[in-house]
Amino acid sequence: MTNAELRAKWEQLHSDVGERKGLPLEIRDSWERSRAFAVNRHFRENPYIATRAELNEARNRAEFMIEKSASVMNGLYEFVAGTGFVVLLGDVNLCLLKVVGDRESLAFAQRARLVEGSMWSERLVGTNAGALAYDLAKPVSVFGYQHFCLFSHVAACSCAPILDEDRIVGVLGLSAPYNRVSNHTLGMVVASTKHIKAKMAMERARRYHEVLTDSIQEGLFAIDINGNITFANKNCAETLRMGRETLFGRNIYELLGHSPDNLYFINRITSGRSSDENYSLTIGRKTVRFNATCCPLNDPDSTEKGAVIVVRENRRIKQLVSDFIGGGAKITFQDIVGQDRDFQQCIKTASAAASSLSNVLLQGESGTGKDIIAQAMHNASPRRNNAFLAINCAALPRELIASELFGYEEGAFTGARKGGNMGKFELADQGTLFLDEIGDMPLDLQASLLRVLEEKTIMRLGGTKRIPINVRVIAATNQDLETMIENGRFRRDLYYRLGVIRINIPPLRSRKADILLIAEHLVEKCGQRFDRPLMSLTPEVKEAFVRYHWPGNIREMQNVIEGAIQLSSDQVISYDLVSSYLAFKKPQPAVLNRESESTIHDLEKQMILEYMEKYKYNKTRVASALGISRRTLYRRMKEFEIVT
Repeated sequence: MTNAELRAKWEQLHSDVGERKGLPLEIRDSWERSRAFAVNRHFRENPYIATRAELNEARNRAEFMIEKSASVMNGLYEFVAGTGFVVLLGDVNLCLLKVVGDRESLAFAQRARLVEGSMWSERLVGTNAGALAYDLAKPVSVFGYQHFCLFSHVAACSCAPILDEDRIVGVLGLSAPYNRVSNHTLGMVVASTKHIKAKMAMERARRYHEVLTDSIQEGLFAIDINGNITFANKNCAETLRMGRETLFGRNIYELLGHSPDNLYFINRITSGRSSDENYSLTIGRKTVRFNATCCPLNDPDSTEKGAVIVVRENRRIKQLVSDFIGGGAKITFQDIVGQDRDFQQCIKTASAAASSLSNVLLQGESGTGKDIIAQAMHNASPRRNNAFLAINCAALPRELIASELFGYEEGAFTGARKGGNMGKFELADQGTLFLDEIGDMPLDLQASLLRVLEEKTIMRLGGTKRIPINVRVIAATNQDLETMIENGRFRRDLYYRLGVIRINIPPLRSRKADILLIAEHLVEKCGQRFDRPLMSLTPEVKEAFVRYHWPGNIREMQNVIEGAIQLSSDQVISYDLVSSYLAFKKPQPAVLNRESESTIHDLEKQMILEYMEKYKYNKTRVASALGISRRTLYRRMKEFEIVT
């Protein structure tokens, strides 16, 4: 076709609906969408070009894809050099990040504004190969007059989506004047996107291996047959009290010197297999004691040999087991203190929901006791005799959350345990799984979690078999998930699935009636833990506690009381023991307004009545518990009109 014939065909397609029936179905549908988007079909060039700052921001977001695509794009260009083609790379927003070509092809691209920073969304410029490849998730070629806008009618383009872990992260394309396109163009693009996908997968596996080895609590290093250190993870450097850069490439004989203990360790790890042996190394002026296991490293395809050594400090072994098994649920609803009306309603809802099969979402500020309520719900449920496991979604590296939740099969990744490993969902089968800080879970894992909640099955990493599980999920967050949904950082469908029952836990500052009650409870519990006699708070401390804002809620109050109990030399917690913790000056009763005085008096009256009931109206014990004399107690009782 000549240029004029192409233009005539394009005009005919726009003017005659019947003519459009000759277009491929996906292109015809795209034309209809373009019309619905009110795209200006008479554009003579692409008017949508990102600013330099916007382009740099887009490139930063897609840095990983650009890095792994560069060599592939250059190789593809060398193959088509001199044929008029340009090689294109776009991101998920269909913004061109990189254009590769020779002088002739780049001049052609410039005339059509097919330049770096140009935007090719269907909503903006109508039907084009990049938009279709992304939207349809498959390779697509669009020829001349098949483009919706006039400025593209003399070009042809073949594009394919770039996949990374089954997610589309961009598009790769070849574009040229319509008369330069061959039947092999799309095939070359598809082959190139597969190459990019493989490069990204290899790099991600390498990074995963690095993160995995750095995340385990054991130290790990490897030596070759000559004793040169070929690998060392972060915990190995920490255990040996050395910088990581000090270890790599160093010879172990030179590194550790020639003391008898050091030579014994070197001889053991270079001469054969050893298991769980205790060693003592002299490094500089320090003595480092640890446990180590050595395994020979024999490559059947090479004459090179060496060893892998696992080193661990003894204190880490118990911690590792404890973290893996979980601490269990120890709190019941009977252990939870509070008389505030809103808090009581919260506990009532949680108690009613305990026997439900539905998932629960606990929302509240840090320190309000979301984990405590989760434990109480588990212990009040039919699952009480089964496992209660907790996982903090904010505390684990992104790469480890999936293996922690779903487990993995043997060989799923480099370093995977022989025989595989069960994840938290399998370990919590028939029990409860508490997902704390759920708002920090990465978006891609949110989709996996949603599937598990809907299908009641999990699949281990590297596995092919779905494993049925029966787990009750209680999630918790101190973030505003609805705002995160609006910002695209949390899935709406997961929010609804997790929050079948939603419980909002009020902050301590809004529970004025509970502040002194909780404080007295914590004083008693902390005193028992530190083996101290029953202690009391002075009226000045009580007043300060009631007036304080408690941004850290109950957790902050517990820390304040623990510190005061350990610093106190008698059975009274006075204001000077807590003043440094509380973020306001020493209270001055003279400046209190009438409303504040009334609130303090009401709380003090209620507290006296509670202590009267607690100590069966024994005034001596009540006065002692309140930290006041009997005479002061009688005066307060008279003032508050308390009759016994």
